[in-house]
Amino acid sequence: MKALFVNGSPRRNFNTAQLLERAMQGARDAGAECEMVHLYDRGLNYKGCMSCFACKVKGGRKGVCSFPDDLKPILERAVEADVLVCGSPVYCGYPTAGMRAFMERLIFPAVNYSDYNHPIVNHPKRSASIYTMNCPDEECYRANAYDTLMDVNACQLGIFGPTEIFCCYDTWQFNDYSRYDAARFDVEHKAEMHRTRFVQDMERAYNIGKTLCQSGM
Repeated sequence: MKALFVNGSPRRNFNTAQLLERAMQGARDAGAECEMVHLYDRGLNYKGCMSCFACKVKGGRKGVCSFPDDLKPILERAVEADVLVCGSPVYCGYPTAGMRAFMERLIFPAVNYSDYNHPIVNHPKRSASIYTMNCPDEECYRANAYDTLMDVNACQLGIFGPTEIFCCYDTWQFNDYSRYDAARFDVEHKAEMHRTRFVQDMERAYNIGKTLCQSGM
């Protein structure tokens, strides 16, 4: 079993990446072969869908984006994976631009212009989306309509098979809050949430990775 973990955060070692790493450990413990991809690696040059429609040409390769840039081999591995876990912080109510571009390129080739009810799925997979956000709780999440903006985006992965969403709230954003103009936030509260809730979220991420791989075996 192959599991691919895609980090849509510009930070390689902060909340989103840490949760993905923990989910990846769960997948490894379930026996999966795992890989992590950081979409904001400096050497990775790509854009969203280029409307070339190569994925819709009669007789062409279907179900995978063939636009020749640095994202193409990653998309091919995502299509062939048995498990796909995508992680992103929330920026202005949406996943990051890097994650949105990845999702465009991953989802659009599977959309069947001849029959919307039967997507072109070369390799069914189980998937999950992990979101990290400064938003303090689920009530605030819904009050800001993030459940519409973010959940709809995540549910697009359901085109490939069963998918789930995991939200991590009230995250620790800065190593040193005193450096930033962020008086709105209670640093002691943020530190406490990081010591308690985030530790619990890490275990939830581990269980997601492990369960996704066990369920697919």
